[in-house]
Amino acid sequence: MQGTGPSRTSLLAYSAPAVPLSMLMMQLIVYVPALYAVELGLDLATVGLVFFLARAWDAVIDPVFGNLSDRTRSRWGRRKPWLGLGMPLLVVGIWAFCQPPAGAGVLYLGVTAFLFYVALAAVQIPYLSWGAELSRDYAERTRINGWREAGTMIGTLLATGLPLLLLSGDDPPLREILRVFSITASVLLPIGVLWSLYAVPAAPFLETGRRSLATAVAELRLNPPLLRLLGGVFLLWLGGAVWNAMVLFMVQFTLELPRSAFLAFVFWQYIAAILFLPLAVQLGNRIGRHRALIFGAILYFALAPLFLLVGKGAFGAALAVFMLMGAVTSFIWVMPPALVADAVEYGMLHGAGDDAAFYMALYFFVQKTALAVGVGLALPLAGALGFVPATGAGAGALAFVALGLPLLLALPGAAVLFNYPIDERRHAEIRRQLAERQAGEAA
Repeated sequence: MQGTGPSRTSLLAYSAPAVPLSMLMMQLIVYVPALYAVELGLDLATVGLVFFLARAWDAVIDPVFGNLSDRTRSRWGRRKPWLGLGMPLLVVGIWAFCQPPAGAGVLYLGVTAFLFYVALAAVQIPYLSWGAELSRDYAERTRINGWREAGTMIGTLLATGLPLLLLSGDDPPLREILRVFSITASVLLPIGVLWSLYAVPAAPFLETGRRSLATAVAELRLNPPLLRLLGGVFLLWLGGAVWNAMVLFMVQFTLELPRSAFLAFVFWQYIAAILFLPLAVQLGNRIGRHRALIFGAILYFALAPLFLLVGKGAFGAALAVFMLMGAVTSFIWVMPPALVADAVEYGMLHGAGDDAAFYMALYFFVQKTALAVGVGLALPLAGALGFVPATGAGAGALAFVALGLPLLLALPGAAVLFNYPIDERRHAEIRRQLAERQAGEAA
């Protein structure tokens, strides 16, 4: 079993694809639906339905691609072929989906959305699972995830900063914003993928056979810690999804700041996240990643009510709260994938396969489901409690859903994870037992 990690040069190369992949997430969430609804004039409800179906499709195909990647055998390993072949398809998908021709209708939106998410899954799932396999060591995994999530945060900074730097006017057209994203991602994605393919080793794996998707799903019963982890993480992400759905309304109506201020808040929040990333990595290895995740998530949501103390229009005070929340953002991004990776070895010890990509796909499935449920919960609940987005009426309802409900949802998730059984000592014991079993089989 591998116990050491890659060099800093390899980690820098491995983190490079995370930058454009992160930029894609920002434009998909914020700008692409608005482009089709506002500038192409498609019916808002229809656009919402297409994107809901596309995201549901995205969540379903993740485990399929995870299983296909786990079953891949090649001279370049299990993950590299998928990145090399999927990258050009994803670049084509970026332009087709994010730069639609004039007059594009619902059929065009539906077809390109579904094909785009296929290309994204073919790259994203093998990429994430590659990082899980670069080292089997507990502390090294935290370090590897820290490097990758640094790339993710840099991508978020570019997604918020480039439109401000390159486009003129306070309200540039959505198509122009997306053109900046599309050009940047189309340049950075090939560079990042090719660099990683060249500079990062193909991760070793334990040959446990090529399991079908049905077999991999059935073997989840052998891994109670993974199921517990996914349940706890779902609740944490659900709280985050509710916050994300309401934060723009909170900026506009609670803080009475222009929506353009939101991009500045996000930019500086992720500056703080990058600055505190080394601390998150160190603390995760010192107290255990599951406890570091609990600490970061609960503190993040507990800080949100500080916005109620911020005066109307007080940009500086609001920015300070966003940056405080940014200081613990790294815990939420770095810890879960590394914890999922640890559960791979637990599953192997109890008879499951070395199926890192399938496990990571399940993590993505849980994350995406939480994001979808969070939006579906937050907006109707705020409306039912009296919040009216058109006028800003119902400040109390907005404050409860945006600033209170996320913490209430996250607390049960923290309780589920508090005594999570795979810490550094237990993981080392699992690896020792696997190594002894391998040695016995070889003899």
